[in-house]
Amino acid sequence: MSALSRFFSQPLDVQWRAAVVKLPRVVPDLVLRYTSPDVVPFVLYLPSRGSYTIPVYVFVPPSPQEACPVILDFHGGGFVLGSCLEQAPFCAQVCKALGAVVISVDYRMGPIDKFPAAIEDAEDVLSAILDPTSHAYEPLRAGIVENAKALGVENITLDTSRISVAGFSSGGNIALNLALSIKPPQVEEPWPSRISLDHPKKVPLLLYYPSFDMRQKPSERTRPPKMPVPSGFWHSSFDVLAPTYLPRDQSAHPRASPGLADIRDGGLHEQARMYLVLPELDTLAEQSESWVKKVQAEGRGTDLKVGRYAGLKHGWTQMPVSWLNEEEMKQREETFQTAVRFVRDTWEGKEVEASALGTV
Repeated sequence: MSALSRFFSQPLDVQWRAAVVKLPRVVPDLVLRYTSPDVVPFVLYLPSRGSYTIPVYVFVPPSPQEACPVILDFHGGGFVLGSCLEQAPFCAQVCKALGAVVISVDYRMGPIDKFPAAIEDAEDVLSAILDPTSHAYEPLRAGIVENAKALGVENITLDTSRISVAGFSSGGNIALNLALSIKPPQVEEPWPSRISLDHPKKVPLLLYYPSFDMRQKPSERTRPPKMPVPSGFWHSSFDVLAPTYLPRDQSAHPRASPGLADIRDGGLHEQARMYLVLPELDTLAEQSESWVKKVQAEGRGTDLKVGRYAGLKHGWTQMPVSWLNEEEMKQREETFQTAVRFVRDTWEGKEVEASALGTV
């Protein structure tokens, strides 16, 4: 069944809500020439494990002095909305600051596709970066070289010993997933991470207000005391649309809810180092705090840096600047700079350090 047929097979209530929430995805890529003028990305279409292709937005540094590290990025949106376009400010900043090639993945979502489609796309792109036997390995490199040259950037090569994975909201769910190996009895068959056990350097994960536990619908999550009671179209639509990607009977699967996954004995990759960003006004914060305690209890607390941001709301770092007040813009810049330092220090082998951001 085609994607269009799958869409129109949904109930009418799902169709119109999905059409509205996906409207921002029709914004043309041309706008990136204005929002990210220094590192205008190009789009590649990578072959996948199926018959479809995976669009990825690639940001390259303007004057690379050496082989470029790689940052793999995933947007948010509850697996039903969002796009790589909203990631441009973050991707452009870390691209320039770290001299990295940044690859933002336009993964499959509901209501057209279902779990674990987004995880499979993420794994396929990660394999294209790391695994020479992947059928997308050469297309990725050839596409980067060809398109970068057209932009006047010569001699782009990848240093895949230095990789990082970033994710925002549902993208944070995906980012953590890529560092997990799920084993029986949690699943019938082993589902290992695509990052090899002998990866030569530590792997920084940037986890911005992630969704780690999908067992509750958005309306069922605990609301922080200072957070206003949500209402209206967006609040009701997430409850309607979320099950179109993740059926309720699969919500406890450790790939759907990676915060539930066993992290002992290599469940969480030994090279993973994590920077977790938690705004106060976020119904997802409670599940992340539970995961922090779990990481600490399993002896991995020294691999985790937590930034808690008082008075800020879910998604504030991805909102248009015109929507933010001066303090919100300041805090956004601070957390992006912290992320850059964290990635650089991790690649250099430095230990995760506590900070003044409320780190546990």
